[in-house]
Amino acid sequence: MSIIKLLVIDEHLVIREGLAVMLASYPDLQLIGTCGSTLEAFEFLTHTVPDVILMDIKIGGKNGLEATREIKARFPDIKILILTIYEDMDSVRLSLQAGATGYILIDVSQEELVESIRRIYQGEVVIDSAVFTQFKKRVGSKSGELTMRESEVLKYLAQGLTNKEISIKTHLATATIKTNRRNIYRKLGVKKNRSQVINFLVSKSR
Repeated sequence: MSIIKLLVIDEHLVIREGLAVMLASYPDLQLIGTCGSTLEAFEFLTHTVPDVILMDIKIGGKNGLEATREIKARFPDIKILILTIYEDMDSVRLSLQAGATGYILIDVSQEELVESIRRIYQGEVVIDSAVFTQFKKRVGSKSGELTMRESEVLKYLAQGLTNKEISIKTHLATATIKTNRRNIYRKLGVKKNRSQVINFLVSKSR
């Protein structure tokens, strides 16, 4: 079992302490540090490099977007998960463009947060379902006239679910989910890649 090393960056002590307690109960997650500002975080990164960083957009020092860009420039292998209260589409779009691998709202369930960490560690892009709904509304007809079923599958794809997990959620056969995925990729004009789908939604939501 791979151990995922985590760093939490948030200016609120209660958030840092709460995440520390929560993450301690998962044997595959190791919290190696918490920082209250980006300045503190950059100092931390001079001697210790995590696999995944959980970070808010609004924090002391540089803002989260600037920090994300700089961290990715210095440490391209680090995955960054934005954990925040801000659900406006501009914040999501700018975060992903800055190099964040995921965007999750702070009121997400413990299980969803942990699963999001695991998924972005594996290289997947994850967007909170509430945020995805806003993306879909703004994109509208640009999404290639997806059917209702394809739109539902697209929502779960954005959350990082596998074909089997989507099958369970939708009560459809795995083969049907695969067909829906192919149709989604074709209609959106993207390659068979989840990240390409999310990038499409981001680019068309401006």
